Amino acid sequence: METVKEKINLFTGIRSFRAEDMIWVIENGIKEFGLKAYGDDNLQELAKTREANGKCITGVVKDNIVGCGGIDWKWPGVAEVWLMLSYEVDKYPMGAYEVIKDGLGKLIKDNNLHRLEAHARIGVPEAHTLLRHLGFKIEGIARKLTPDKVDCISYAKVE
Repeated sequence: METVKEKINLFTGIRSFRAEDMIWVIENGIKEFGLKAYGDDNLQELAKTREANGKCITGVVKDNIVGCGGIDWKWPGVAEVWLMLSYEVDKYPMGAYEVIKDGLGKLIKDNNLHRLEAHARIGVPEAHTLLRHLGFKIEGIARKLTPDKVDCISYAKVE
């Protein structure tokens, strides 16, 4: 049985991204797609590249990874955000939101961004709700943006 002291010591917050965080989220099911994948060489390489670039973070609530994300540069001051949420996010909705909000703020500040872009698949209302709560505004539709040719809504957060 877990003691009160052990419960208090459970980490909640953002920490440095590690390649295995992204692999873990993918292998345990990405919330948005409800799918599981097993890392191939390309996925392993992408995760390692993202770890090395230093522009990614991992969100943790009570020692559980709720997601990982980061930014991909477009040009100075402008980037696109990526986010992979795990099913753990459902267990801690408010804690996960706070961790995501804090992480986004850190990425914006640390990288001196004045514009951050994001896309959310049509048909995934939770993604749109999250982006709106984080201060993103709709800018348009990106037709057939995904590998499976699903349309997405384009969002931006301008500082």
